[in-house]
Amino acid sequence: MSTFFRHDGNCFPNGSYFWDGSIRPTPLECGLPGATLNGGQWIGPNGVVPCDGGNNTNVECTTGSGASLSVHIKSPKFLEAPGDGWYMCCLPTNCSDPNTNIIFANIFRFAHIESFTLADLPSDITVYPQEYKLNCTKMGHHEYGISMSIGSSALASYTNCDDDNSNNSPCPGTVMVSISNTIRYTVTITWDGMTVSSGSLSQSITGDQMYQCIVAVTDQPTKRRNVIIKVPATAPSSLTEVNKTATTITVSWTPLDSSDADGYVVNVTSDTDTVQTVQVEGSSNNTITLNGLRGGTTYIITVRAYQQLLGPASEIIVITYCQKEGIYLTHNGNCYPNGSYFWDSTVDLDTKALSCVLPGASLTTGQWVRVADPGDPVDCNSYNASDLFCCTNVTSPATLNFYLAGGLPADQEGWYKCCLPTDCSDPNTNVIFANIFRYTEIESFTVADLDMTVYPQEYKLNCVKIGIHLYGISISIGNTALTNFTGCKDDNSYSPCPGIVLVDSTNTVRYTVTMTWNGMIVSSGLISQSITGDQMYQCLLENPIGGDDRTRTLLIKVPQTAPSSLTEVNKTATTITVSWTAFDSSDADGYVVNVTSDTDTVQTVQVEGSSNNTITLNGLNIETTYSITVRAYQQLLGPASSAINVFTHCQQEGIYLGYNGKCYPNGSYFWDNSVNAVTKAISCVLLGTNLTTGQWVRVADPDDPVDCNSNSDSDPFRCTSVTSPATISLYLDQGLSANQEGWYKCCLPTDCSDPNTNIIFANIF
Repeated sequence: MSTFFRHDGNCFPNGSYFWDGSIRPTPLECGLPGATLNGGQWIGPNGVVPCDGGNNTNVECTTGSGASLSVHIKSPKFLEAPGDGWYMCCLPTNCSDPNTNIIFANIFRFAHIESFTLADLPSDITVYPQEYKLNCTKMGHHEYGISMSIGSSALASYTNCDDDNSNNSPCPGTVMVSISNTIRYTVTITWDGMTVSSGSLSQSITGDQMYQCIVAVTDQPTKRRNVIIKVPATAPSSLTEVNKTATTITVSWTPLDSSDADGYVVNVTSDTDTVQTVQVEGSSNNTITLNGLRGGTTYIITVRAYQQLLGPASEIIVITYCQKEGIYLTHNGNCYPNGSYFWDSTVDLDTKALSCVLPGASLTTGQWVRVADPGDPVDCNSYNASDLFCCTNVTSPATLNFYLAGGLPADQEGWYKCCLPTDCSDPNTNVIFANIFRYTEIESFTVADLDMTVYPQEYKLNCVKIGIHLYGISISIGNTALTNFTGCKDDNSYSPCPGIVLVDSTNTVRYTVTMTWNGMIVSSGLISQSITGDQMYQCLLENPIGGDDRTRTLLIKVPQTAPSSLTEVNKTATTITVSWTAFDSSDADGYVVNVTSDTDTVQTVQVEGSSNNTITLNGLNIETTYSITVRAYQQLLGPASSAINVFTHCQQEGIYLGYNGKCYPNGSYFWDNSVNAVTKAISCVLLGTNLTTGQWVRVADPDDPVDCNSNSDSDPFRCTSVTSPATISLYLDQGLSANQEGWYKCCLPTDCSDPNTNIIFANIF
């Protein structure tokens, strides 16, 4: 057990503060549980406090039970000035004993600062700017002034505080303990790495932040407490790009000593938006790889050291590659593939240049060439009426930045190719193409959302327009318009054209038509058209204010004919194997086999490859008739073959009973009410044989077999039969009398008089 303080029924830790007014009525006890007093002592700033007689600066000591000494001040006396300060209690022996137990308390006159602490320091060091609180707790005399400051700047200052008159006191403290006038004052601080601010006050500061709390009582000594927040004084130096790919950047910096930093915070922004913020723990860890970035993008990377707060920042700018290898295009911080389109007004300044980049290579010559005039490459250093482009270059990685220095005439628009790192005459150079156009263009015309196993098939035609905001657009098949919009205005929210804006700055807008194909007819909304084989669609973009209209076609490959000779190859109780005549690879990419039963689709299976013309269908039910069709597919499904019907049996050999799609063993029972219609008949089947005679016979009357063709009171049953495999199906055509219920036997393929026939029994009750 350790030494403790107790006052007014409460325990207090080492280093606690006690107002002299609070120990006048109630002594402050110092105790050591389990020990026996052998001297013991209280010593204050004015020396030893005498026990059990006398006082020191009006402080008296009394001996308690066990190892316990208490101090108090007799009323109406007060603590004298020499006794204001720190006291130590030594138990169970005097303070001169090196093995004694010591605990400290501050006994003060008038007022004191019980604590001055930091609160709510950010648990996440990456959140920026940082916010925290200063809490200064005053106790003692009710009349005072209090302030908190950094350097010479007061963050908060209150005078004429009166804790006994809280309604009129101008001081906004929070009462913690009313009997001792313990009041907490709080200031909220914001730190941005360079400036401390609180409300309207702000002050620049570098390095550690020292705050001071002052409590003043008129005509009494002023009490001060300081608190220091550790902050790195300098930014990490030599922040450097070590490596980069299309989606990562690795950076390093000079590490700080462990006394100057606990770690670092790396911040990544792009276009003023924070992309990611990463904490690196440990002052010696000075390298990080930033993942999940975007290719062809400019990033600003800062690093700050941290202790309790973040220090100042260092900064570099890094542009990621679009890809690790191979030639690519980049424009306005985005990556573009081969064959991309660029509106002339978006590349008409050197700051808006279209960049052609080859990672891992150094520029030797390199070239931009208009495809329509390959013998006259772009002159990067000057321009004229026939060559309006200029270039800038970067040696490593090999880069040519290409931009318009004047208006683009009609005969100069179209396809351009970039060759790196050598010119286009080198057969080993790397080549990429870009289309630079006036007014508007069709950036792409594509088909989306194709699914071979869903029928009818639904898919989308997407025509993407780029360029000037005024236009008309239509999508058609043959002479049939699927959609047609005129008077489109991308800069007007009331435009009659329902396109989806993809890139606002270039007026890139996508128009979509949803199509349905059932193997014979294409339809969209109320429009439908019969078609066989491949489907040819057209997107037309009209330029009403100048320039040529643009047209793009889209061919969707569709098999023209259905697979022929669909045949049952084999079957079991739960499988069916079928085959068909295979198509040439030019006419099909594969097949889709559809299996239905009672008009419900049981399964749809995709068979890839035009030469794969056999499939085993698994997981089927016994005693079930299945309808099977096959279609060839390319991008869409072609027409269906003629359906074949296949019936699955219960077993592959031997006689059995079948009822309602299920198999039953010899000796099964059937309720008369469940077999009273031809559709509810009990089937007796013998696989691998042809029916010759066959019979159902009541066991109780074997000489009078069931007459399958008529019925009477003595013979209420009828039958139907199938020659192959030998099958007789038995059902009631009228009510079953009591003398007719019981056991019946079926004999196949001959009647029951044949000793070699196959027999199975059923009880009908």
